[in-house]
Amino acid sequence: MKEEINKSETIMKAKGYSLWLMPTGEAYDKLSGLIKRLANEYNAPFFEPHVTLLGEAMQSNEDVLKKAEKLVSGQRPFPITLSTVDYQDFYFRTLFVRAEKTDQLQALHDYAKEVFEMQDIPDYMPHLSLMYGNFPQAVKDKIIETIGRDQAMVFTISAIHLLKTNGEVSAWHKVKEFPLG
Repeated sequence: MKEEINKSETIMKAKGYSLWLMPTGEAYDKLSGLIKRLANEYNAPFFEPHVTLLGEAMQSNEDVLKKAEKLVSGQRPFPITLSTVDYQDFYFRTLFVRAEKTDQLQALHDYAKEVFEMQDIPDYMPHLSLMYGNFPQAVKDKIIETIGRDQAMVFTISAIHLLKTNGEVSAWHKVKEFPLG
């Protein structure tokens, strides 16, 4: 039996472009499988596992490509450490795994804000979403009880992915992958 998204809530739409840090290999397979299972079970959208480096860049396609190229210049692969499952009452953070805010990750985010001229955005809270939607706390608690709060893992980021994240999740698509190092 599929759980339904609270239909009184509006499905959120994103805008612009986003920069994603995506796991690969075994970490990708494990996280993608969990996201897909939750999406099917709770009638939520499916998306690829990622830690958003920067979202809602509202520049032209040509500008974001140039800026992403500048951003990756001189950057080296680095690890991301996931820790515990948490949730918020926000569509795109309804259920997520916290990512450790290392100096390297924060510095890359700060540099991305500078390159993309987006200084006036909220403080960075790195995380990897497991599910999008509008769900009551009881549903989120039930999921955490089922999957476990501890989702600790480490994976290496070897590229920054530029996605057009305009509209509903099903319309999002990768524009280009920029390898690091």
